[in-house]
Amino acid sequence: MESRPGIPAQFRNLLWGQTSVTFGAVVLEVALPLLAAITLKASPAQMGLLATLQTLPWLVITLFAGVWIDQGSPKRIMTWANYGRGLLLLSIPLGGWLGWLSIEWLWVVAFAYGLLRVFFDLSVSAFVPSIAEREQLVAANSQLESSRQVATVAGPGVAGLLVQAVGAPLTVLLNALLYWVSAFLINRIPSNETQKVRSPKLIFSEIGEGLRLVFSDAYLRALVLSSATFNLHIGMLAGLQILFLSRVLEIPPAWIGLIFGVVGLGALIGALTAARFTDWLGTGGIIIRMQLISSLTGVAFALVVAPPVVAALLVSLLLFVKAVSTVVRNVNAVSIRQARTPKHLLGRVGGTSQFVGIGLGSLGGILGGALAEWLGIREATLIAGLIAMLSFTWLFFSPIRSLKGLPEPLQG
Repeated sequence: MESRPGIPAQFRNLLWGQTSVTFGAVVLEVALPLLAAITLKASPAQMGLLATLQTLPWLVITLFAGVWIDQGSPKRIMTWANYGRGLLLLSIPLGGWLGWLSIEWLWVVAFAYGLLRVFFDLSVSAFVPSIAEREQLVAANSQLESSRQVATVAGPGVAGLLVQAVGAPLTVLLNALLYWVSAFLINRIPSNETQKVRSPKLIFSEIGEGLRLVFSDAYLRALVLSSATFNLHIGMLAGLQILFLSRVLEIPPAWIGLIFGVVGLGALIGALTAARFTDWLGTGGIIIRMQLISSLTGVAFALVVAPPVVAALLVSLLLFVKAVSTVVRNVNAVSIRQARTPKHLLGRVGGTSQFVGIGLGSLGGILGGALAEWLGIREATLIAGLIAMLSFTWLFFSPIRSLKGLPEPLQG
């Protein structure tokens, strides 16, 4: 995975560092539940809490993490977040070998791991502009997204093989090593980021500064509202999609697995081609078109009516197109946000965007389930698709539509 011409050589360290942690995170998503279910004999309720604790930090700490990142060094935060995650994961096999590992300790590790993941992910976005020029942002973010998708496609299969071959505890130990490798690589990156020195403020004032910037600027406001609306649609589908495929379309479980494999392939292709699409159609043109395509596929998905074989083929095609368009859209959205945001506010603006988007997405599962109980699975899935269409309107009626390149940065 080589760096695209024009992007600084040190960017490769960030690329490989992120690939390591993404691969580790995907492996952990398989290994940790297997460890809880098989080794610790966890109940369904305990398993559900374990899953919740891994994502809860995005709602608890994201806005505060943005302030911390803006007042510190994103590179240093990424480095220590990965050293910390490695130590947390090391405690799991040690606990197993020493006989004190419990589901309660897995809950602690899952939540603490999630906290450190928030800091790492937000720091990546805040750090990229310090090692890539404005005109390199789309290409840089495209490569980062490609590395995520490669790890996402390969990780689950490797995780299953490792758990079967060496057991879940040793798989987690090997996983810890990936985080330390990433920390080492990222720490070696030379960058021109500087420690921010400003007069002390109350943390809620700092958070408010990020919120005000996002919702007062037409570009940033359109991006965050579009993302939040689309994530509400995604959150609804998280609980509805399997039910729709299996109960409404009667697609066999094995075929459903293949369909999700096609989705992963589409996301990878989207990441690899995002920069080329942008060069062709311009930043505004591509993000508008990709958001429209993603939204239309959400509606079309709910309208599929066919025998299982045909339905599986149609759904695979729709979700493939949706994955490609969504990733291309996301690469450009991140690039616009980075280009528009003053460097000292990158952490807070990223935190606000994630907080609003993930907050609405978390409500989507509850909303989707309630609508399915009231109206039916297909009807609820169609409503999710119509909600996705709203995400397109936020962008269409904004200055983003006329962008040829990246917007000028705000002063502040």
